[in-house]
Amino acid sequence: MKPNSVKTEVWRLILLPAISITVLLSATLTFLYISKLNNFVEQRGLLLTEKTAHLVHVALSNGQTELLESLIQATLEEPMVRAVHLYDTRNNRHLHSGPRFNIGDITPANLDPHGQMTRTDNGYRFRYPIVDANKQQSLGWLDIELVLSSYWVTVYQMLLIVVLATTACLLLAGYLAIKLHGNIIDPLANIRQVVNKISAGQLDARVNGSFADEFQRLASAVNAMASTQELAQQDMQQHIDQSMDDLRETLETIEVQNIELDMARKEALAASQIKSEFLANTSHEIRTPLNGIIGFTNLALKTELDKRQKNYVQTIHDSAQNLMAIINDILDFSKIESGKLVLDYVSMTLRTLAETTVDALTFEAQEKNLQIVTIIDNNIPPQLMGDPLRFGQVLSNLLGNAIKFSQRGTISIEFMLQHFVENQVTIKVVVRDEGIGLSKEQQAQLFSAFAQADSSSSREHGGTGLGLAICKGLVDRMQGEVGVDSCPNKGATFWFTAKLGVDPNYAAPEQNGLKDKRILICSDNPLSYRQLESLADCWQAQTLWIESVHDIFPRLRNEGLAGRPCHLMILDVAPDERKLPPALLGNLAEQLELEFSCKVIVCCISAHMDVFTQHDNSGAIEFVTKPITYDHLLSAISHSLDVDLNDTERKPEALPGPQQRILLVDDNNANLQLTTELLRDLNVEVTQANSGEQAVSLFAPGKFDLIFMDIQMPGMDGMETTQILRDREGAYGKRTPVVALTAHTLTEHKTELLIAGLDDCIRKPVSEALLAQMLNRWTGLSLTQQRQTPVPTTDDSLPEEPGSPVNISQCLALANHKADLARDMLTMLIDSLDTEQQALNSAYQTQDFTLLQDHIHKLYGSSCYTGVPHLRSITGLMDKALSAGQTSDLEPTIICLNKAIDHIKQWRQGRNIDVLFGFNSPSA
Repeated sequence: MKPNSVKTEVWRLILLPAISITVLLSATLTFLYISKLNNFVEQRGLLLTEKTAHLVHVALSNGQTELLESLIQATLEEPMVRAVHLYDTRNNRHLHSGPRFNIGDITPANLDPHGQMTRTDNGYRFRYPIVDANKQQSLGWLDIELVLSSYWVTVYQMLLIVVLATTACLLLAGYLAIKLHGNIIDPLANIRQVVNKISAGQLDARVNGSFADEFQRLASAVNAMASTQELAQQDMQQHIDQSMDDLRETLETIEVQNIELDMARKEALAASQIKSEFLANTSHEIRTPLNGIIGFTNLALKTELDKRQKNYVQTIHDSAQNLMAIINDILDFSKIESGKLVLDYVSMTLRTLAETTVDALTFEAQEKNLQIVTIIDNNIPPQLMGDPLRFGQVLSNLLGNAIKFSQRGTISIEFMLQHFVENQVTIKVVVRDEGIGLSKEQQAQLFSAFAQADSSSSREHGGTGLGLAICKGLVDRMQGEVGVDSCPNKGATFWFTAKLGVDPNYAAPEQNGLKDKRILICSDNPLSYRQLESLADCWQAQTLWIESVHDIFPRLRNEGLAGRPCHLMILDVAPDERKLPPALLGNLAEQLELEFSCKVIVCCISAHMDVFTQHDNSGAIEFVTKPITYDHLLSAISHSLDVDLNDTERKPEALPGPQQRILLVDDNNANLQLTTELLRDLNVEVTQANSGEQAVSLFAPGKFDLIFMDIQMPGMDGMETTQILRDREGAYGKRTPVVALTAHTLTEHKTELLIAGLDDCIRKPVSEALLAQMLNRWTGLSLTQQRQTPVPTTDDSLPEEPGSPVNISQCLALANHKADLARDMLTMLIDSLDTEQQALNSAYQTQDFTLLQDHIHKLYGSSCYTGVPHLRSITGLMDKALSAGQTSDLEPTIICLNKAIDHIKQWRQGRNIDVLFGFNSPSA
């Protein structure tokens, strides 16, 4: 509620009470005055009438007529007396003086002895009886009528005085209220105005004037506050100025430090880059002799050696293998750290990948009596797109750690489907163990490089500490996350997520061969049961679970009585099981077959199977060695139940002629020829275009099934060409896939290419496998439709001359081991070197770096498909430098490039290229 103003309060508390009191007093006094005046008139009239009646009694008693008339006349002359009337009863006469009035009917009986008063039109009439001296006998009565004109004059005069007095009082009260209001409001308004100025920042404002004592003290307080604020502001401004000066100096210092830090950061990054490249190069160089050590130790182990020699060689072999694993870790880590690791994107079978990874580590796990269980969500598409090598590397690393740090129990690997959107899935992989566990401090640094769970000098477990750091780098590139949940001595749960594609050309076969079958699973390990249940669910079989062998017969009898017979019993034997006699298994299988027609499959490790199969009646049992795999269990169930559960896909038969129409666009004739030959070996029809303009003229919507597009071409480049093709497709409704061919790193340009309208990209030099993968992905061309590549008739391991600029073996490998194609590619390159050398030197001398980049890129593309590693390395470096605009330090590189070209031309002189490639006569 809005508060009242001072003016309202003054009127409400001062003026209104004054008005009310004045009016009340005036009304009260007026009422009392009129009442008194009325009483006075009545009393005077009664007294006058009574006095006159006594005098008339005397005159009547003495018969003095003259005196009687004199009394009447004298009474008439009294003020306010209008008329006098006398009635004499003894003489029966009426004496009247003044105006006439109606006397009415009067008798002694109705005459009041004390007199009476009546109201008339002209005033008041008073009547009093005339009696004798004894007041016993009535002599008559006397009427006196009083007129009220003078009375009303008095009343009006009194009312006028009251009204004037009241008005004067009200005016005085109003004046005083206004005066009081001004005495309060004016100082307050002045003080408020000054306070507003102070609050607005005008601290020199002051309250001036003379007020009442209270307001004067308030004004003094406001002035004192303003002075204090002004002094405080001045002091604060001084501090601000000082602080700004200090801050300016600090910022200048920080700026200098930032420059120094930036320089130090760049130096550190450069040092780190150099270190990573050094590690990568060193690791790569070490792997070459190390492969020789491993290879020759393998050969040595196959020869006849005594026991001591064999132990020595085996130790060398194992040590070399461990060293190779460490070097591979260092190489992978350096690639990840330098950003040079590029993931592949090919078709992969998740179950096969998981089972292969587990199988590789089975021996190490079974030596410690550890059981590995793999559980795969059946909702995950079986055929995915990703990098199987790197995905398996992460899984193998986590599983290896679980085995390394576990001494007992079960290790489970569970694949769960988190998201499935169109052609992309997000998978979560969880690896649980029952090992030593990890503390919070160990978990915090676990995924850092060179960090180890046990870093003490007496640690039991080796390793470089790079494994989990590599896992994190790989998972990051799979657009996923990696983490761990653990407590000391309670095991650890490592998990990671990955985004993978779904193979659009894979159709899972319908598998309902076990739809009406019921399987009883006997296992005391819930994880093993979950694995077996998941596999049985793939084949639509129903499962039941018991934990003890002793419960087999009671459960089978109950199920049989209920009309739900079991067709198969799977017995899961733990790796550390020592109490199960082999004879029991044979008898159990016979009894189940005779009584329930139920077959038996035993899942156990190889050591158990060797013991169980020695018993005579073990032939009725199917054995599946652990770790359990999809194919092994499927084969055992198929054999036991005599059911055809072969789930291999029916492949389409090879078609006689080319079924896919491909447009190949490349401005380099050598690249165009090589890629065309590789594509034709894949049984496709190839249309060539050596420029973007020619590709546009050849293209029509729906004419081609796939387009391979070179990106960097003179004139209209690959991205511009693709955009024109996309515009042409417009209303056609069908999109032709376009795959980019680029010599640059895919991670640098893939996003730009996809935005420009291309669908995929591969890096030069391309291979038949890469081309087949792209054909399979975008056109559905099955590998069974491809023609077999001819077996090369030349020797791929031709000896290379030391320091030779041409590597013949590499030429053959790049040409898919086609000697004639490799020869033609090398000849075309060497024949073009003179022209290309002159052109690029001319462009460099004129500082036309755009033209120079075109020539360098073209030469680099040609060298990618020919075994000239030194020329390829130099042109690749120059191509990257020119693409990045680094043109200031090209002179040393140009000199090296000219030397490399001259070296190749010198190598060509005096050599017969046909003979080098195994041809006896020169080519046409």
